[in-house]
Amino acid sequence: MSEDPSFCTDNPPKQYQEIYRILSGSSSSNSDSRGSTEDSSASSELESPIDRGLFLALLEHSGLPAGTLRSIWSLAEPADNYLTKRGLFRALALIGLSQAGGGSERQQAPSLAALRALPEAPTPNFGDLASLAKEAARLRRERQPAKMSMSLEELEELDTVTVTLQQEQKGVLVFRHRVYKVTSRRYDSSNLRRYNDFRSLNELLLQRYPYRIVPQLPGKGRPLSGSGGAAFLEERERGLQCYLNLLARHPTVCDDEMLRLFFTCSGEDFEKALRSAFGRPLDEFLTHAQAASVKQLVPPDAVQRHEESRRFAQGLLQRLTACRDCLRCLAEASRSAGAAVAGLAVRLDELGRQPQLQPPVEWAAMSAEADSWAQVQAGLPRVTAAYQGVAARYEDKAALEDSVVASAEYLVMLIDGFVQLAERVKHLKRDHDRSMRNLTDFKKRASSHHMAGRDRWAVEDLENRIAKHESVLQDLEARTHFANFCLGLETQLVQANLPLVRSLLLSLTGSQIVGHAQV
Repeated sequence: MSEDPSFCTDNPPKQYQEIYRILSGSSSSNSDSRGSTEDSSASSELESPIDRGLFLALLEHSGLPAGTLRSIWSLAEPADNYLTKRGLFRALALIGLSQAGGGSERQQAPSLAALRALPEAPTPNFGDLASLAKEAARLRRERQPAKMSMSLEELEELDTVTVTLQQEQKGVLVFRHRVYKVTSRRYDSSNLRRYNDFRSLNELLLQRYPYRIVPQLPGKGRPLSGSGGAAFLEERERGLQCYLNLLARHPTVCDDEMLRLFFTCSGEDFEKALRSAFGRPLDEFLTHAQAASVKQLVPPDAVQRHEESRRFAQGLLQRLTACRDCLRCLAEASRSAGAAVAGLAVRLDELGRQPQLQPPVEWAAMSAEADSWAQVQAGLPRVTAAYQGVAARYEDKAALEDSVVASAEYLVMLIDGFVQLAERVKHLKRDHDRSMRNLTDFKKRASSHHMAGRDRWAVEDLENRIAKHESVLQDLEARTHFANFCLGLETQLVQANLPLVRSLLLSLTGSQIVGHAQV
């Protein structure tokens, strides 16, 4: 490969790097940052190899004949059914060269000599890379079930959900309730949902996915009157939107039929339709294809790792929650300042629009400038307009801070869901250990009964209880392994979302700089 052109080694095009990122599952920063300054032999150990199956999925999108594709695979010099990063770039260049020549069966197979003669990198055409990215992610999950294999960008690409509180209330008298307009980009759908619909969905998802991150649903509560009620409804609206986005961007939950029904069903009584369609769903342990064989995928020190992750997540959750509360105070302070300045502008406007408000004649006689009050009134409209502008800028600043609050809420809800999941898995492990101790105790008692020649019926009763307990213990052991397997994947999900902390800090800084500058 030393004779490859520079666009296969030192200076690959952005399209080549993007395809490498898709197939390898690495972040774009990792694939771009090494660049041309690093020695390829030194960086190859840090590169992710390209699986043969993933590369074949890419070749299917090229539209080239099978004979040409076999030649390209051979020229790419695969090793042990995988390609290196450099081999992939060579293959991409050969595909682009073949496509430029027409890609017919009669066309001569591409050669390295023809590739080296090119002045610049040929551009291969694979159609929509989004479908390729989805296929690559699916194949990676099948081949590496213990690896989440999705970047933050890929998770965000799964869906974007918006939740908007509708002003008009539904129902009559005591049965009046508020509804939310729920819009999903993935399903291109928009439907009305009430809070009870969210609650029913949450209950069923927790039954189906006890070992996945199902975020805590924002509390129903009872809205207060006045500004307190408006703030409560706004906070719940934001919380419901974060809740649905977390579900829609979960690698496993996003494809669940219950969630799809929530986004697409347009009937009146959705809660009834949901429960009649799914009843009491089986939990994932009973339906997962690999539930019985995940023991070999769980590392021996999984419990210790998960405990360390849980403690870190708890500490992070406490601090992010405090940051979110401070951000809420910032937004509320900006909104209050804007309202105060707007109120001042109204009072100044009233002061300037009162023609009957004139000083007595003797005041004018005592003043060196008889028309000073008239000059003040004439200048008040300009002052009023200036304060109205300041009030508008405070509202803009509050809107920027609200977007930062929403990002913080998303992170807090995700990490809180992870901490709750870790606690559930921890309790499951305790149940397993307790059952193990009970079984040991039953066996000791049965042995002592045999030794002492006790009543045969008492011994048989103990043996029956031992048999039942062994069955329960076997189920608990399998569940514990599956729960630890899922918790490992959910840990990777949280890790994939951690760059949002950096984005949050940048957004916070930007909102304060822009907001204060505008004011």
